[in-house]
Amino acid sequence: MIRVLLVNQDEIPHYRIPIYNYFSEYFRCHGFELLVVSGGIQPCNPHSVDFNFAEITLSISSLLTFIRTSHIDVVIFWVNLKHLFLLPTCFASKFILRKKIIYWGHGRDLAHPNAMIKNLLYASQLAMSDSIILYAPHLIKYVPRAFRKKVFIANNTLNIRYRPISREMRHLYLSYYGIHTRKNIICAGRFHERKRVQHLVDAFNSMNRPDFGLILVGPDPDCTLANVQGCNIFKLGPIYGERLLDLLSAADICCIPGAVGLSVVDAFYCGLPLITEAGDESPEMMYVKHGINALVVPQAGVHNLAKALLLLLEDDVLRDHFSCAARREISSTGRIETMAAAFVAALHFATQS
Repeated sequence: MIRVLLVNQDEIPHYRIPIYNYFSEYFRCHGFELLVVSGGIQPCNPHSVDFNFAEITLSISSLLTFIRTSHIDVVIFWVNLKHLFLLPTCFASKFILRKKIIYWGHGRDLAHPNAMIKNLLYASQLAMSDSIILYAPHLIKYVPRAFRKKVFIANNTLNIRYRPISREMRHLYLSYYGIHTRKNIICAGRFHERKRVQHLVDAFNSMNRPDFGLILVGPDPDCTLANVQGCNIFKLGPIYGERLLDLLSAADICCIPGAVGLSVVDAFYCGLPLITEAGDESPEMMYVKHGINALVVPQAGVHNLAKALLLLLEDDVLRDHFSCAARREISSTGRIETMAAAFVAALHFATQS
């Protein structure tokens, strides 16, 4: 059995626990034993931890000691360049401990894709790596051509095992949160500036429809929602696990004007069409098909966004078509099995090279 260490930066987010649970079982069936290290697990995690996990201080010395004493064969790094231990640990793992190393990420900082120094550092890590795992096919343009033969695409997704609530039960779930509006837009995820939530709030308020509700659910570390106000705007704070999926199932459409992130996977799984603005290069945009399961509008004032919201909220037939297409998309291209298979392919490539 080949021992694989996955280094998860900082604390492991809630959503990655079911992914690592699945990876652990899937890898074992293909001859790989998975171990995960991180600085801890995000508080209030609703999921059981069924994979081999160790909480350690993430530093060069602690990681190299763990790799050596645990007899690790391959190291997968899910670590941003802002962590100064990353490149020295990659170098020492590769050239001193003689381990195989794998990069997992975007291939570049998508928020600053033209940052020269940072891109040189990315190129250094990619050069050292025996395999490169990218979140989405369109990100391969950020990988130098010389390294593309060792690239594997693991469509970024979630491990969801949930049965959406019935249409008849929606009002019960919404009323629990004091929501009694006839049609509801939901925006879920971490509320950073790059999500452009204020565009959604302005568009929602401009419609002036007392029968519409706007549900904002998720942590707000940057206090982005501090000044958000308006009639029928419901700021619910962080909600995770099945309670979040219940809320999504009870809403009518999802709107994330900026970086959609993995929230679109949750939304599509629950049959919610998406409305977003153009310009986002998040990996998860690979699931978004304009005019089929989503509407992608220009970033040109609130008019386009409000028009798209109104269209999908009022046209039940069109919304149902988009809803079915959203479920089909995520069930075909967003399967956790496909993601895990790409990791195994990358592991085979690295260990046989």
